[in-house]
Amino acid sequence: MRGLRYLFLFVVVVSLFSCKKFEGSQEIPAYLRIEPWTFTTSYDQEGAATQAITDAWLYIDGNLLGCFEMKSHDDGTYAMIPVLKEGEHSVRLYPGVKMNGISSTRIQYPFYQPYIFKNTFVAGDIHSVAPSTRYYSVDSTLVRFKMMEDFENINNIQLFRPDTTYAELVQISHQTDDNAWLDPVDPVNHYRSGHIHVGDSLKRFCIASSELTGLPTLGNYVLLELDYKCDADFLVGMYIMSSQNGIQDKELYWLRATNAWKKVYINLSPTVTENYNATYVKFYLSGSVSGTATADFYFDNVKLIYIE
Repeated sequence: MRGLRYLFLFVVVVSLFSCKKFEGSQEIPAYLRIEPWTFTTSYDQEGAATQAITDAWLYIDGNLLGCFEMKSHDDGTYAMIPVLKEGEHSVRLYPGVKMNGISSTRIQYPFYQPYIFKNTFVAGDIHSVAPSTRYYSVDSTLVRFKMMEDFENINNIQLFRPDTTYAELVQISHQTDDNAWLDPVDPVNHYRSGHIHVGDSLKRFCIASSELTGLPTLGNYVLLELDYKCDADFLVGMYIMSSQNGIQDKELYWLRATNAWKKVYINLSPTVTENYNATYVKFYLSGSVSGTATADFYFDNVKLIYIE
């Protein structure tokens, strides 16, 4: 009998909790369906409009709801976001990227403008948004383009040759090599890339920027944008020149081989800040092969951008 009594009490308690859970009306969210971002530039001032925006950081009435990744679904790539709001509200979407190409380091990209609109939320309804963005204006903000290299004319990045065994950086054209990056907006004028072949007698390469000075040293963002396609992994690093230590080599990030063009955003800020008294710094790209292996490395649309 005591066992039956305990069983009866258990059933009553479970019933009470179950009833309480479903008491009252449930809130039905409205939904925002965020389509992939579009990105535009003024080529002469800002370079090519390549981007790797993976996320949307959603603010409603100034309050952050979260960071939402664009994911592939059967009916397309988008982020579907439930929102417990009704009526008209102010919405801001900030473009998000993977810093250093790492999924665990997602940030609101500090140089891209938010997409701002008002939306009337209705419970159960889905509102689709196709956000667009561009760089913050150099004229009206503290965003600065320190250097750009699109390889149409190679001016800002060059072979760094510690000795004579390093493979050459050459300019290639999409007209003669399909691996070159081709600007879909202006293929007539923007169709060249940088190319390095490693193997045979030359097993490694290193290309570096010109000497960089005047970068912010108070923790402000200093970021490297880079498009690349390569048969082997390569290293992004920095050379730091100071009167005390001479030239120091700071290895930063390894990027994986890819058979399709990719874009990456590399954070140089910590290294620049740590070396605030350096005479100058350079960033570099370096790779190698061993044995009888060969590899081709292609680079384009290199930009160094900072906030003053």
